[in-house]
Amino acid sequence: MNKERAWKLLNDISFVRVAGTAEEKKAAEILLEACKSAGAEAHIEEFEIDGADIFEAKLEVLEPEYKSYPVIGIGRTASTPEEGIVGGFKYIENGLDANLSDVKDKIVLVQGRVMPPMVEKLIKGGALGYILIAGNLYDEDSIRNEIRPGNAFGKSHAIPGLKLHICDAEELVRSRPEKVRMVLKTEELKGTSRNVVATIEGTEFPDEIIAFSGHFDSVAYSPGAWDNGTGAVSVVELLHYFSKHRPKRTMKFICCGSEEIGLVGSRKYCEAHKDELDKYIFEINFDMTGVVIGYEHVCCSCSEETLHAIQYLAGTEGFPLSSELGMYASDSSSFASAGVPACTFARLAPRGGAEIHNHHDVLDRLDPEQFMSTVGFACKFAEQIANAPVNVVPRKFAKSVEEAIEKRKKMFAERDGKKEEKPEEKKEEKPAEEKKN
Repeated sequence: MNKERAWKLLNDISFVRVAGTAEEKKAAEILLEACKSAGAEAHIEEFEIDGADIFEAKLEVLEPEYKSYPVIGIGRTASTPEEGIVGGFKYIENGLDANLSDVKDKIVLVQGRVMPPMVEKLIKGGALGYILIAGNLYDEDSIRNEIRPGNAFGKSHAIPGLKLHICDAEELVRSRPEKVRMVLKTEELKGTSRNVVATIEGTEFPDEIIAFSGHFDSVAYSPGAWDNGTGAVSVVELLHYFSKHRPKRTMKFICCGSEEIGLVGSRKYCEAHKDELDKYIFEINFDMTGVVIGYEHVCCSCSEETLHAIQYLAGTEGFPLSSELGMYASDSSSFASAGVPACTFARLAPRGGAEIHNHHDVLDRLDPEQFMSTVGFACKFAEQIANAPVNVVPRKFAKSVEEAIEKRKKMFAERDGKKEEKPEEKKEEKPAEEKKN
């Protein structure tokens, strides 16, 4: 592996590359060429994503005193009439049932996620629209102006939604407005995102597959060097290494698009390749490595035995690695939910350190030596699995991971507006080691 080559590629893709945009496509094409330069077969797999155009968003207090607040629209919510909608105001906090009393003809302010079940309650209660709180009370002015755009979860919401920075939300609640007006003009659209996929066929066990992943999209305003240019470049560097050191088992190298809007790229990959996932023996994801001030971490969505193997290698290598069993909020969770044991490597910053999801996420906070250290350790672990005379990774999950997988599936079902499977409709439960989904 080569840190100069890695850092050049990281620099080349460190620009704002939001899911479904021309910039994300440009980054995918850069990564594709980088994969091909490693001498591997590589291609792009496109998939459709839901999106929206926001033409106008406005929030005004009409009574007792006029005040206008800066807001952005939430995509895939309803447009208002041209003149907007006018109603009372209520802060419903985190939307518990007691908070949701008396919302008729009101525009409500809410913190946390607005899932389809809450929207249904708002509509049933007669609410006119909702305002979602974003940001941090202590954001500097430049960050306050970078409210992260987003779309409604699940099905399109039948009432309009706006996002308001928490500093303005606090002022709004203190002022106890009697009448407010919201305007939202939006249009739904479909977008195209991409996964970049490269393959090295195994020399002895081609039907056993180890996968590497790292998403390459960023959020609005963010060049995404740490989150997650480093992850995508990690995947490409491992591709360079294993192209020259052919493994006994097949390897897939996946740079995922659209992670920032709900792990969409990795979820789409698992759906498209579901018939072959039983061949995938382990998946290694990278999300945010290389930060100067930070610490090494791995989250394992697998068996306790596999976690212990990683811990053992870290000890013998003198590699300081904190570790846990669980479901990481990144692409490894898509593979684990599809039945593939997985883990995510990261180098995380302490509070007050490097930041993500804003314009501060640049190369200045990163160090190539730290970056290569993480990739190097993951490479050693992967190489042991890839070249072992037998498959050493149990296809099972620790009980705590199984519970986390089920919880995550329920969360996505709720978020996507899908009904949960009734107990009587469930098939007979299989032992963990036989599960594929």
